[in-house]
Amino acid sequence: MRYIIRRGKVIIVVYKLKISKNENLVLVTARGSYSLKDIKSLIHLIVEEPHYKTNFNIIIDITGIVYTPIISEIKVISDFLVSLKHYFKGITAIVAEGELIYSMFKLSTQLINKQGLKSNIFSTIEEALDWIKNQNS
Repeated sequence: MRYIIRRGKVIIVVYKLKISKNENLVLVTARGSYSLKDIKSLIHLIVEEPHYKTNFNIIIDITGIVYTPIISEIKVISDFLVSLKHYFKGITAIVAEGELIYSMFKLSTQLINKQGLKSNIFSTIEEALDWIKNQNS
């Protein structure tokens, strides 16, 4: 499925969500210019998808987004994920590029892992898939 958010005539955010039921995997590809509100919308999109099951593993590819969160936003994102942790019984891999965004989301994964969620950050989808397969074997 593909979701588009427009602001005026400009497409700001594109979400592409693919669920593989036989692999218990959700692949989310995010593109565009993001805000904190858009990140929260992306998370809601996943848990509200009718075919989504709480035990599914998730890969979120944010390599195509334009967003540089500040530290306080990382805390907000982390707290938001923790508040929804009953929806995330599988593991979550985030794929990011760029030193700053990678580091910020690395901090986020560390914060949410302390609260009982299992997540990690990677530079490629292949690394994320390998990690998920190793975690589930």
